[in-house]
Amino acid sequence: MIESNLNPCAPAFSRRVAVLFDIDGTLLDLRGAGRAAFVRTLATVFGWRDDIAYINFAGNTDLNVLQQIFARRGARLTSAARRSFFAALPVELERRVAGAELIRHPGAAELLARLAADERVALGLVTGNIEACARIKLRTADVLRYVARGAFGDEHADRGDIARLALRRVAASLAPGERLAGVFLIGDTPYDIAAARAIGATSLAVATGKFDVAALRAAGADHGLADLADTTAALHILGLA
Repeated sequence: MIESNLNPCAPAFSRRVAVLFDIDGTLLDLRGAGRAAFVRTLATVFGWRDDIAYINFAGNTDLNVLQQIFARRGARLTSAARRSFFAALPVELERRVAGAELIRHPGAAELLARLAADERVALGLVTGNIEACARIKLRTADVLRYVARGAFGDEHADRGDIARLALRRVAASLAPGERLAGVFLIGDTPYDIAAARAIGATSLAVATGKFDVAALRAAGADHGLADLADTTAALHILGLA
């Protein structure tokens, strides 16, 4: 948590609420397009034929996935290999999104629109996607205009570290005299809940991914919803209704 920028006693006019969103499973689902892009990029960049069936993408980060693949092969992930892979990955993803099945999770776009229009809110991303891929996915779901600032899956392997960086960037974006009076992180996996805990944020978990509400609550979610279809309910949780 950024103590210098969090002040619950700040005057009302200077108080903002940071709301940080995960992408995959929370806002949208591209039905395997991301995994397919990863598989193809491994082949084009390294010449590896690998279906990476042993990789769990839910709550994972692109850097951690790449590290897991290299560890599985007993290879060393160099800075050059990392740069080459992450330069090629969005090219492959772009080729796949046009034909991919896009699922916009209920209420996600509507909630983003409401929050983006609310001067009390500072929006951000905490995502395992590298930035270029995050932008492709958000653009495909027509929500990129609402939120682009945050931290990404090529910057850290650990989602908690990504959340810390995202919060620092959101705090740094505030106007002079503004302070964060609260922080929320919205995601669909126990990893998002752990990331919220790492930055002292309140977690709002949604069961639009691979985990149901009971599992998310068992993982320590502060709030759990089936989805974001009830905008009013979500705004109440965020203290913005």
